[in-house]
Amino acid sequence: MPSEEEIRQILVERIDMQHRSVGIVVGVVTPQGRRVVAHGALNQSDPRPLDGDTIFEIGSVTKVFTSLLLADMVQRGEVTLADPVDKYLPEGVKLPQ
Repeated sequence: MPSEEEIRQILVERIDMQHRSVGIVVGVVTPQGRRVVAHGALNQSDPRPLDGDTIFEIGSVTKVFTSLLLADMVQRGEVTLADPVDKYLPEGVKLPQ
């Protein structure tokens, strides 16, 4: 696992040198605990610093995570692809038809 300083150096390189982003927050979860490393700003017109509580718009990346989690749950036998969604929703939640 990279150290906090190694992660920070990667962020500095991508933001300050390669200009691939304005700001990035990295969360690391290990058996030893949690760490948050941040560098950059919220956006080009908002120089507020970033931290573990910064809210980002994540856009379409959630589709990838959702599909990976669904595939994993199917492999574990926790759900099937034929299950109706409402089987897993709290009672009283109505789905659009």
